[in-house]
Amino acid sequence: MGNTKVKICGLKSEGDVRMCAGHGADIIGFVVDYPRPVPWNLGAREAKKLAAAAPPLLETCVVTGGPPDKILKTVLEIRPDYVQLHGGETLRDTMRLIDELGNGVKIIKTLFPDTPDLQRSAAEFCEAGVYALLFDPRTPKNAASGGTADIDAFLRLKNAVSRPVVLAGGINPENAAEIIAKSGAEIIDLMTGVERAPGVKDEKKVKLLFENIREG
Repeated sequence: MGNTKVKICGLKSEGDVRMCAGHGADIIGFVVDYPRPVPWNLGAREAKKLAAAAPPLLETCVVTGGPPDKILKTVLEIRPDYVQLHGGETLRDTMRLIDELGNGVKIIKTLFPDTPDLQRSAAEFCEAGVYALLFDPRTPKNAASGGTADIDAFLRLKNAVSRPVVLAGGINPENAAEIIAKSGAEIIDLMTGVERAPGVKDEKKVKLLFENIREG
C-alpha cells in the first residue's frame, strides 16, 4: 500500500463510518446537498452527525457542488477536513472558497475528462491553492452511473501538476492494488466498488479491499 491513502465516499450511516475506519480507511466522504439527484445525498445536519461519529484519526470530506455561498454554508456547518468540489465550479468560485475557508478546510477540486484544456485548467487550480485535484470519469451529469479510471490520462495530469491528484473510477477490491501500482496515486477514491446497495457499504468488500492492498 505504501503511502497511498484510501478515501471511501458516499457513507450514510454511523455503522459504516465505524466499519470503514476499523478496516483502514484514511478519509471518509459524505455527499451533501449535491446539485443533482444521487442516491448518496445527505442534508448538512445528517452529514454533521456522521462526521462527529468519526474516530479522531479518520479524516472527513464533504462532496458537494453549486454556488460558493451554498458551499460555504454547508462546509461551515459540518467543518470537515476536506471539501470536494464536484459540481463544475469555476476557477473564480474556487479561489473565493480558498480565501474564505483558509487553512481550516482543504479543498479538493474535481476535474472531468471533458474539462477544456485539462492540463492548463489543472495547473490554474493548483496555482490558486487547492490541496489536491480529483480526476473522475463521473461528471455532474452522470454522477450516479459510475465510470472507469483512465490511468494514462491520470498519469499525464499527475505529471503536469505539483499537487496530489486523487484517482477515482471503477476501483474495487479486485483491482485496487494493481491500479495503485500502475498509477502511483497518492489517494484513491472508492464508492460503488465497496457497496452492496447505493449508500450501503459491504463489510466483506471493504475488508477484502484493504487485505488486497496490503498484500499488493
